Amino acid sequence: MKSGELSIRDQILNALGHQEASDGLYFRNLWHLHEEDERAPVEGDEVSILDALKELIAAGLVETDDSGKEVIFQLTKLPKSASR
Repeated sequence: MKSGELSIRDQILNALGHQEASDGLYFRNLWHLHEEDERAPVEGDEVSILDALKELIAAGLVETDDSGKEVIFQLTKLPKSASR
């Protein structure tokens, strides 16, 4: 299935769930890939991607880390007891 057939929300979840994103991704790295990246880019304009990220954050599926220069987006980590 091509990424264009998935909603932007699903594309974001796929990108953040990829092994390359184990430490999260910067906003721009959701659609801008490096030559060595194997995951699919999120297809959409910046506003649509940001809106989808906001929805995912509100739903508790994505969290942010703003401790550095740029915000990092990552899948919400479940507590160990909830993953059973």
